[in-house]
Amino acid sequence: MKNKKELSPAIFLDRDGTINYDRNYLSDVKQLKLYKHIEKPLLKFREMGFKIVIVTNQSGIARKYFTVTKLKQINSKLIEMLKKLKVKVDGMYYCPHGPNDNCDCRKPKIGMALKAAKELNIDLKKSYMIGDSIRDYIFGYNFGGKGILVLTGHGKKQFAKVKDEKQKPLAIVRSLSQTVEVIKNDYEKN
Repeated sequence: MKNKKELSPAIFLDRDGTINYDRNYLSDVKQLKLYKHIEKPLLKFREMGFKIVIVTNQSGIARKYFTVTKLKQINSKLIEMLKKLKVKVDGMYYCPHGPNDNCDCRKPKIGMALKAAKELNIDLKKSYMIGDSIRDYIFGYNFGGKGILVLTGHGKKQFAKVKDEKQKPLAIVRSLSQTVEVIKNDYEKN
């Protein structure tokens, strides 16, 4: 493993509802549709020196709504679509378990972050998580970084529940584009 000086910060992103439209258990590659101009903030993060890592809970596998093979096809297509927009994804991780499976990888547990940190030489303390769910931003804090709630996907419904949470997000934003300035300002302070 590389020494501490060679670790990179990362932007961890939820998939459904953050990068692409949430289709409620997206199970067909034909249903995959990216949010408009999604590449702009992702390219900015790259310019700022962040790696791009997608982390997604996919309990549809445990629920038998779709197979791991289908999920891998969708994830490959997503990476291909982003590549066409000049966005390099450093890693993509998924949890195939259901909410009651008590695994270590289902967000907000940090199994996916630990795996990514080891495989991609990521400094988790300097990293951020962006997603449309409370469990997404809490995942960011759980792995030692910070989290942002975006109001796309399920974000608007989740927003109403934030007041009941002990841990608050670094920011609540309307779209992924607005996270760039938030992260830039926060990162420069630290």
